[in-house]
Amino acid sequence: MPVHQFLRGLMDYYQVELQHLTPNGIQHIVAFVALCEGFLGINPHFDLWWYLFTINLMKRQVGKQDLHAPVGCASIHLRNTRVGRIC
Repeated sequence: MPVHQFLRGLMDYYQVELQHLTPNGIQHIVAFVALCEGFLGINPHFDLWWYLFTINLMKRQVGKQDLHAPVGCASIHLRNTRVGRIC
């Protein structure tokens, strides 16, 4: 199944794979893409994404190396400075 170019770019930037994203995180990405393309009429832009959202990466330490947890280690949230703010 083809993946949206914006999702691929996010995964490359944060160095995660699809199984690392939580279901709610995937919903946030899909809603953001739908908002940009459907409502705003623009291509999704990383700077706008970064302005609105943050990603928390949970890692585990194996020896001296930090690795992503096997599944669901990347949770996506609104930035604390944006919650409850009216634009």
